[in-house]
Amino acid sequence: MNFIRPEVREGLWRWSEVIAYGMLILWGLWLIGFGLVRGSMLQAFIGAAITVLFAVLTFWAILRVKMYKPLKRSGVVVVKEREVGYLSPDGGALISLDDLTKLEIIASGVGSAEEVAFWVLSHAGAPLSIPADAKGSELLFDAFAALKGVDFEEAARAMTSKENARFLIWEKQRLH
Repeated sequence: MNFIRPEVREGLWRWSEVIAYGMLILWGLWLIGFGLVRGSMLQAFIGAAITVLFAVLTFWAILRVKMYKPLKRSGVVVVKEREVGYLSPDGGALISLDDLTKLEIIASGVGSAEEVAFWVLSHAGAPLSIPADAKGSELLFDAFAALKGVDFEEAARAMTSKENARFLIWEKQRLH
């Protein structure tokens, strides 16, 4: 028997990483307090290191949760070393992160039952559009972390946007 509603279970599963990191932060804070009470600076230092480490990991986990979209589209996102691609029944392509010139998110479908967001990867050839709700799209977050200066806060804002808009997430700096 299942006593938890499916949408609650899915929400808990989606936030499970953040919840686990939060518990580890609390453990680190407890270690700090217990170490200070006992006069053990080593224990307090270990607690501080644990707290800081998991606070940073929690920040990134929250961004990943904000960019999450339930799977609706056909096709699969592929991330292989420094290549990102999208393969679908209609075709697909792989693009090297070194060849990227611009990374954007297009949010559209305001007012419709099915709001749509697409990652748009621009390079020398035709841009590649990847639906944010394609299978494996959660891998894009980690792949794009390799780009210097990528704005994940803007990406999270774009994924929750209710307007028809284009959000610039990253652009290659040109040397003059």
